[in-house]
Amino acid sequence: MKQIFTILLILVLIFSCDSKKKSKKNDNLKEIEKEVIIKKYTENQLALYKQYKIGDVRRYGMFPDSAYTHSHPITNTPKITEILNLAENSDIELFFPKGYYGVPLILDSRENIKIRTDKAEFDIIQITADLNKKNKPKNIKFKGTIISFDRLGITEATNIKLDSVIIKSDTIKSARKMRARGCHIYYGSNHISIDYLQIEDFGSGDERYNTNHAALAIDGWGNQPKNVTIEKVYIKSSDRHGVYITGENHFIGKIIIDKFGVGNAKDMLAMQDADEEEAKLFAGVWVNRCYNTIINSISIDNKNSKGFFSANFDEGDVNKPVAIQFLEVKNFDRTLPIRFAKNTGVIVENIIK
Repeated sequence: MKQIFTILLILVLIFSCDSKKKSKKNDNLKEIEKEVIIKKYTENQLALYKQYKIGDVRRYGMFPDSAYTHSHPITNTPKITEILNLAENSDIELFFPKGYYGVPLILDSRENIKIRTDKAEFDIIQITADLNKKNKPKNIKFKGTIISFDRLGITEATNIKLDSVIIKSDTIKSARKMRARGCHIYYGSNHISIDYLQIEDFGSGDERYNTNHAALAIDGWGNQPKNVTIEKVYIKSSDRHGVYITGENHFIGKIIIDKFGVGNAKDMLAMQDADEEEAKLFAGVWVNRCYNTIINSISIDNKNSKGFFSANFDEGDVNKPVAIQFLEVKNFDRTLPIRFAKNTGVIVENIIK
């Protein structure tokens, strides 16, 4: 009996070792296959129209204002995916010429990508962390002007630079058939830089807009953005808040708001660092739990605006202040006051009404 047990134990050990070897061999094969897939498609192989320069997306079959923008005939995967893979795995700068591309520009968990655009138009522009991947987006640079008919969303991203971003509503070009959802720089974001941000419209109306809080929102409870730099923000119209800022070590050169609070708060959810009712008190600019930040100038026009405050300077810390050099409120109306909370950390040097 003892001999039989010994023989069985030896067989189990042999089988176990064999299984481990096969498993390791299969893993190695998978890694090799993965490498082959990554290296399989070179720039030259992806090029379909070689009269265009390397990096020009038309070279790889992606043309603006064309229905034929999706699958690459060589790879059978979306052209935009292959083009972004190419940029990420090489030093090639992508160029998107003027026109509407009919696809979302998703840069989730992408790294080291350079994009140049000549007023290229997309649905959503999204730079976030892919839940299926460990790495977070970083080192992404945009040159030129890019246009979105939905939103610019940035989450858990580092070292993102954009020259010029225009967000506008077009319910035909929007994949969701909705009005624009603005610019949201969300939790975990660090060293985000935008030279010029223009938001022409920011929607409200039903539950589809329940997370539409501010045309420009810089927030993220417990992990607020840091080191956001925007040279100029121009908000033509916002149904809700114009600008909502939390976080620390930001710099904004100029904020211009033509009108705000012109929509409704129907189905709107609570905002980061604010309760549900507070979130519905629409303001042109709302600074809340923001520290060590400089804003050179703010200009708010009340003529066609609604809401509760021209500016709401909420909770902060005077030892880590938000310093505003100039605040101008055009067509000042006492029904839209400037509010300074008792524990605000905002210091305004000059107020012009």
